Amino acid sequence: MIFVTLCFLITAGVGLVCLIGYRRTRQQLRLLRLVATCPIAELHERIPGEMVEITGTVHCATPLRSEYTGQPCVYYRTVTERVVERHGRSKKGGRLSEVVAQNEQRIAFEVDDGTGRVAVDPVGAEIDGRKLLDRFEPVENGEGATLRIAGMSVEVRAAEWRTLGYRKIEEAVLVGYPVYVLGVLQDDGSIGRPPEGSRLREFLISARSEEELATSLRRRSYLFLAGAITSFVVAGMLLIALLVQSVISIS
Repeated sequence: MIFVTLCFLITAGVGLVCLIGYRRTRQQLRLLRLVATCPIAELHERIPGEMVEITGTVHCATPLRSEYTGQPCVYYRTVTERVVERHGRSKKGGRLSEVVAQNEQRIAFEVDDGTGRVAVDPVGAEIDGRKLLDRFEPVENGEGATLRIAGMSVEVRAAEWRTLGYRKIEEAVLVGYPVYVLGVLQDDGSIGRPPEGSRLREFLISARSEEELATSLRRRSYLFLAGAITSFVVAGMLLIALLVQSVISIS
């Protein structure tokens, strides 16, 4: 009874998270369609607080250097995952991974579209970077490890598990490369995030084109929807099982 109740709460929670993600992604897609690209030279004609969409090239006098590849950028995100495998299994089903390190950095930059330049403050933005690195580095004589699965620490002994290696991932928004920005025009003429509490405006920065970003968001929305439907169906079945158990226990 307790186990079924716990499973019901977990699946219902997952379904709710997926539903929220679906609605958020569909809203982002709607804004991509509704907000037309504005030449930077015409931004002065817009009203502060208005949603604006621009494309252009990234410029920054003092850029960051991405952590793994060392490329000049205005944003980077790195993730290091440890991959372990159960002894005697070579299939992917016998493998687990955990994030052992991650880092994200962002700084203000400018966008130039040939008609002018505008400053962008990326604080609060959802940033979609260009993948620069996705490399697996194997290790020899891997030892056991402590993994975190669903927020719980799980001890894996060296006798049963071995560390295969580490996967390193890096994505960034590079200086001198195209960028897409959907944000709110600020009082000082820059582009930034919407005011606190605003639910109908978004702040997106992407190293991909608008079309590529829309395709990615559309695919993500389908995954969220499928996850929500599946989770709610399973939660419904578990709820029925709980009700049946309650009736049996009462009788």
